[in-house]
Amino acid sequence: MNAYRYIAGKIRQGFGTDASSDRMGSVSTTIGMVSVALSIFVIIVAVCVLLGFRKEIRDKTSAFMGTMALVAPGQTPMNEKFPFSDNISFLDRLDSVQGVEGHFRVAYSSGLIKTPDNIYGAHFKGVDSLYNFSFFKDNISSGEIPKFGGRISPDVLMAARLAHRMGYGVGDEITAYFIGEEVKVRKFKIAGLFEAQLENLDNTMILCDIRQVQRINGWEKDEISTIEIMLSGNADIDRKNYEITDLIYEESTDDDPPLFATSVKQIFPNLFDWLNLLDTNVLAILILMITVAGFNMISSLLIILFRNISTIGLLKAMGMTSRGVAKVFRHVALDIVARGLAAGAALAIILCAVQKHFKILTLDPDNYFVKYVPIEFNFIYIAAVVLLSLAAIMVILSLTSGFISRVSPDKTMRAA
Repeated sequence: MNAYRYIAGKIRQGFGTDASSDRMGSVSTTIGMVSVALSIFVIIVAVCVLLGFRKEIRDKTSAFMGTMALVAPGQTPMNEKFPFSDNISFLDRLDSVQGVEGHFRVAYSSGLIKTPDNIYGAHFKGVDSLYNFSFFKDNISSGEIPKFGGRISPDVLMAARLAHRMGYGVGDEITAYFIGEEVKVRKFKIAGLFEAQLENLDNTMILCDIRQVQRINGWEKDEISTIEIMLSGNADIDRKNYEITDLIYEESTDDDPPLFATSVKQIFPNLFDWLNLLDTNVLAILILMITVAGFNMISSLLIILFRNISTIGLLKAMGMTSRGVAKVFRHVALDIVARGLAAGAALAIILCAVQKHFKILTLDPDNYFVKYVPIEFNFIYIAAVVLLSLAAIMVILSLTSGFISRVSPDKTMRAA
């Protein structure tokens, strides 16, 4: 058996929790463990919440506008003035890019909806039967997803908040006015309502048949506003943006419309800036909690050193160097820190799992874009945080080695 570990084990046995053990040592050990457990608990919860917000915001923005979009030069994805043809030579090549789950044709038109009491502005988003409705199916509150195959459909999918403001429900008809060179009037029927709570988009967005929008805008059947690109959840948005931009440059022909790629980070910069601010807050929490745990552990370890000062003197008298004695007590500290980390991590994972499944803690969606505190597990991140915390606390504990080097064997042996 390693001599350092053996001696450390004997020292730990001197600090039990039963009545016959050294009470001061037991209290100091408990304080150290609780401090480390509380710190790692806060850190892991903060990381899981941050990852949860990132996933929710990314999923919602991608559902509304695509993770990425191909747009005409100088235009946004909601362009309704300068359409381009969907006959693009590199679309098949686009789908073969790793991380791309699909692309979808979309057309936009802005209109006004008149009610007996008011007038509301809305963005009509035209999609076809191939569109990815999975997000809207998960967030539909009443009714059903419209079917846009076959004949041109008058059905629409509307945000519940917009419908409630206007006093409409599933099955009601709405009259929309589209103002251009001439005013066009269209009647639609509400097939379903969804809830997403994403800024003002879900207060204005209405999904309808793409052929309706093309007729309203006076476009041909192949003319659209944008091509939405859906990426897998773990795909790096910035990297894929560069890859697709390079693909457009290399694969496009003279017959293709001029297009460029944009991402949800560029479409919703304020949301992702807010997430970056959360990153900074989590980093500050990590540094603060590790520092607090480290210095609390120093206090605990110093108490252990004081209680074992005669042991330190004896080990030095037997020829062990100050570095060797410090190694013995690092093993003692490592045991305390490891138990604290394990307890704190286990408690954090349990409580996060409860929140993820039961959504106990709620939020104001107008301020946080979600109804509840979101949780997302990434055990690679959690393991990295635990190991980083362990390493940082042990580095902080190395400050106690100066105390050991000052212990004189003759004085401690004489005092003992």
